[in-house]
Amino acid sequence: MKRNMNSLDVNLKSSNSNGAQVKESEEMLYEEGLSKIAVNGPNEQTEYLLVERSTPLGKLELVDSKSDSQKYMSSNLQKEFPQSHNEDLDKDTPSQNCLERNAEHITDRLGMAQEEIQRLTHKLQMKEKELSNLDSALEKAQLEIGKLKEKDTIDLQKAKEHNQRLDQEILALRSRVRSLDSEKKFLGEMVEKLKAGMSESPKNKQLGNHSPEKSVGAEQRVKYLSSGEKLKYDQQEELQQLRQNLHRLQILCNSAEKELRYERGKNLDLKQHNSLLQEESIKIKLELKQAQQKLLDNTKICCSLKAEWKHSQQKIRELELEGLRQAQSIKSQNNLQEKLAQEKSKVAEAEEKILDLQQKLEHARNVCLTDACTLRKKQLEERISEATENEAKLKQQYQEEQQKRKLLDQNVNELLRQVRTLQEKENQLEMTSSQKQEALLKQFENEKRKCDEHIKSNQELSEKLSELLQEKEALWEEHKQYLTQLNQQMSLCLGVELLGHPATLKFNEKHHHRKAKFQKAKDRLVHEVQIRNKRIKQLEDETRILQERIKLEKAFQDQILAQNDILLLEKRKLLEQVTNQEELISSNKSIISSIQSKKQLVTFLSLNY
Repeated sequence: MKRNMNSLDVNLKSSNSNGAQVKESEEMLYEEGLSKIAVNGPNEQTEYLLVERSTPLGKLELVDSKSDSQKYMSSNLQKEFPQSHNEDLDKDTPSQNCLERNAEHITDRLGMAQEEIQRLTHKLQMKEKELSNLDSALEKAQLEIGKLKEKDTIDLQKAKEHNQRLDQEILALRSRVRSLDSEKKFLGEMVEKLKAGMSESPKNKQLGNHSPEKSVGAEQRVKYLSSGEKLKYDQQEELQQLRQNLHRLQILCNSAEKELRYERGKNLDLKQHNSLLQEESIKIKLELKQAQQKLLDNTKICCSLKAEWKHSQQKIRELELEGLRQAQSIKSQNNLQEKLAQEKSKVAEAEEKILDLQQKLEHARNVCLTDACTLRKKQLEERISEATENEAKLKQQYQEEQQKRKLLDQNVNELLRQVRTLQEKENQLEMTSSQKQEALLKQFENEKRKCDEHIKSNQELSEKLSELLQEKEALWEEHKQYLTQLNQQMSLCLGVELLGHPATLKFNEKHHHRKAKFQKAKDRLVHEVQIRNKRIKQLEDETRILQERIKLEKAFQDQILAQNDILLLEKRKLLEQVTNQEELISSNKSIISSIQSKKQLVTFLSLNY
């Protein structure tokens, strides 16, 4: 394990050296003025270099296309104006020199990029080797860990088997000790019994000595004495045997205790050994986990490096293809330069011929110059008239667009005013709605208070009604009692048959008095019931009015919300119109700028012609 860990440390040191190489490449990029790329990873650096390589290739293609177009133009100009062709060739030479310098600079940079790509590939190969070494070291560590695990498992199994055997032996010894203890107890009991028998035998002798007077059965006593002596002798022999057995049992117990102590010591040693083995196994497991984590990290790094390597290989192939294309373009450029040199020599020869022809054609030109000048003047006048007409049209369009712009500005201002007025209206409506809501809340609170008071009064009236009803029931009971008494007295009065009897007069007075009492109570109850009904009707009317008011307020709130929604929609529409107006203004500005540029071109062309 230590060797594997040392190999892992060596691999980590090599990865640190690779990190130092990466830092060196970053310093190189900083020196070249590519600090933004130095921060990125190797993949992004290679991508940037590929992009840089593709840009000069595009430039070279542009140079080729420009050279082709220049060749075509030079041939046409050579046909029309030989002198101007020579001047153009003289002008193109510095541009070609600049292009050649750019191409050389690009080739140098491509060489640098190829060197960096080779260095990166070398780094990738080194990292792959390191990863392979790490994999082999990890495999060895895993094999050693597996062997250690197998050894630990075998040792643990042996220790478990030994412990089981010791447990079995301990159980057997314990059972043996228990049996010996039981035998010891049994023998002790036997000894005590024999001792008791021995103590009883001299007592019997004393009893025999105290009874010499008895002469009957003397022979029997002699027999008993001889039998007692035999028993005593037998008991003594048994005692000796028991003592010997006890001594043997004590020796066996001591030996068993010694064996138990020895086995316990062995058990303790085995337990300590097992604990040490468990600690070692835990340490090995921790080391295994660490190694597995390192392996996972290394595998992840390996996968990322493989992906980078594949990506870099693809980029290398692309760079090789681009290098081939660039070489072909350089070859074509060299061929073009050779062709240009040939054409220059041809042009020099043609210039000599042209000089001869010019000397011959001077007289003819003097004649034809007048005709050519007149034709050119006519053409220039036609072009100038067309340019003036176009300028007038453009001016009209510009004025119309300015008028449209002014109208659009006015519309925008009007829309902004409308938006402001709508916002003010919205704020006013919100203020009024908030004020109305506050007033309504106050009214509701007042009405709620009134309702609470009415409810309290209704509760009081209901309590009074319940009391009156109780009184009414009591009066009805009294009335029933009085009626029963009246019936009894009427039956008595029928027996007496005297109209002017004082008892009947008293009864009539009481009856009238009770009737008046009942009438008063009835009138009072009816009056209170009427008052209560009126109060209930008033409260119902007030609740209906409150419900109607609540409905009206809800409708008013719904109207306000609907108006707010309408205003929001109008606001959105106005904002959309404003954005559309701004887009129109920007488009008009772009059109005006394009018209102005066209106008400038026309003026420039008219001035040139």
